Amino acid sequence: MTTFFKSIPNSFAAITALVIAWSLVSGCYKSPEFINPVYDCECGNIGFNGSDYALKMAEAVVPDSLEPLSRSYHIVADLRTPEEVEAHFPAHELTFRMSFDVLDDVVYYVQQEEVEHLVQIINQGDDLFPVRDFKATDGSIVIDRALSGGPEVVGFNLTIREWVDSTLVGLPIPFTGSFTGNVEF
Repeated sequence: MTTFFKSIPNSFAAITALVIAWSLVSGCYKSPEFINPVYDCECGNIGFNGSDYALKMAEAVVPDSLEPLSRSYHIVADLRTPEEVEAHFPAHELTFRMSFDVLDDVVYYVQQEEVEHLVQIINQGDDLFPVRDFKATDGSIVIDRALSGGPEVVGFNLTIREWVDSTLVGLPIPFTGSFTGNVEF
């Protein structure tokens, strides 16, 4: 046996056989099939430009600890089709943020009251316009306030237009929906 390893071709063949055997034994295993997670908070839905979408997230925050009726809301919906989600297409989401210094009413009309808000379409597959901003020009927001905390239901029926360099452009787009956020003090 010692004479077998003394020749260089035999040593090389033995080492190569060991490396191949080791890589076959340690490198092969069956991994579970990847399942792409689909996020759905079951907390609401939106209607945007004639299509309905489930929300991935809905958040209600009390931003000012000294004012328990102050609110900020943030919702996110995935605008991709189920086939695009399954095929791992780049993110294409709608986000809607709105803030109120004090919830002193139940219904807020955007053309009559100053409601801080922004609707964004984020499309990582669009190289020219990956982020598009929109502002509401008409409509209302209805808030069922949770005065002592807990679930707070928000509904909205808005008309939005694209907002480019502080100017409204494009045609009006219907934007509706409702969601529930949990308020904690």
